[in-house]
Amino acid sequence: MTKPAYHVGIAGYVIKDPIIPTKRQIKIEADNFKVLLIQFTIAYRYNDEQDMLMRDNSKLTKKNIFIGIALFLVFAAGFAVTYFSFKFSKIFEKHEVSSAPSNVYINVSPEPVDSKEGVFNVLLLGYGGSGHSGGGLTDSIIVLHIDTNSKKYTLISIPRDLWINGNRKINAEASVNGYPSTSAAVKSVTGLPVDNYVAVNFSNYSKMIDNLGGVDVQVPTAFTDSFYPVPGLENETCGFTGDEINGFKAKYSGFELEKQFTCRYETVSYKVGPATLDGTAALKFVRSRHADSDFARSARQFAVLAGVKNKLLSLKSLNKLDSTIGTLSEMVKTDLTLGKIKTLIEIFGDTSAYTGTEIRLTTENLLNEGKSAEGAYILYPKAGNLNFTEIKNFISQNI
Repeated sequence: MTKPAYHVGIAGYVIKDPIIPTKRQIKIEADNFKVLLIQFTIAYRYNDEQDMLMRDNSKLTKKNIFIGIALFLVFAAGFAVTYFSFKFSKIFEKHEVSSAPSNVYINVSPEPVDSKEGVFNVLLLGYGGSGHSGGGLTDSIIVLHIDTNSKKYTLISIPRDLWINGNRKINAEASVNGYPSTSAAVKSVTGLPVDNYVAVNFSNYSKMIDNLGGVDVQVPTAFTDSFYPVPGLENETCGFTGDEINGFKAKYSGFELEKQFTCRYETVSYKVGPATLDGTAALKFVRSRHADSDFARSARQFAVLAGVKNKLLSLKSLNKLDSTIGTLSEMVKTDLTLGKIKTLIEIFGDTSAYTGTEIRLTTENLLNEGKSAEGAYILYPKAGNLNFTEIKNFISQNI
């Protein structure tokens, strides 16, 4: 049975009826927002952004960068629902109380996570959202396993095409049965109980950037991606006949099959140096995935977050601040409370105190390729379909 989550953002209370802050209170909270951003993002161990983005031997590896992105989004979204009390239900599930104080202010203390002997697991999910083909599919599925005793964390990447329950891929579980069900599915695969989840929806990403009037970024590495998907052309035949398409399907699978349909894609290219991005360009900049490494992609994502942070700190219009962090609040769903978020941020405030590893479930170690009854590309355990014992043992031995 899934434990109910709650939110402790406004003076430690969870309110039943929204309290709309006065103009003076909004001004105070706008200042608090800037202070909190400074405390929880600027202080996130990067005094020199370019040094962090470019050095191969940096202690902030792609794993740390990914965690930084996730925690930034979660905390910013958490603050947004505290700042705008009428947006509570959009991010945090809640218990209700009959009354709350009339003034609105931030009062969050670190809160113990629901962990066993200092070990806990957070499920990090990413999905395209509305406007994207299969927008409800969680195409990024990562378990962040943290051991506070040994000062070690592990990122466990679960492929989206992993077949579960005998009838679907794991990336479809959330859209069919919700995030708690995805957490249960991840536990059945990894053997790790999921304490909390964080789901990031990028459907409003462009809107957030446009609300800011665009962002200035430093492109860390040059790249050219010739296979960035064009929305609406996912099923375009590109002039091929049915027989030709069937021939492709017999010869190729996965992305190799998709590459035959070049009309479905456009080219995204950037040179090293400064660039100003609007919402559409920023989305392409961070989602491009076929030109370079995961590290380079993470560096681009962090460059945009740095641009967002700088723009937020420079905002003079409360209306623009309102619309921007209101949009940000709609990007994140989580059952983490603000107290737990603060605890997580404090844990990773000094990333050098932790060592990190990554576990990937691939066809090179534990998985086989196959097709479903409908002909869809799937992955399944080498030990046998739906037999995750070997995977659980492998993870247990390597975390």
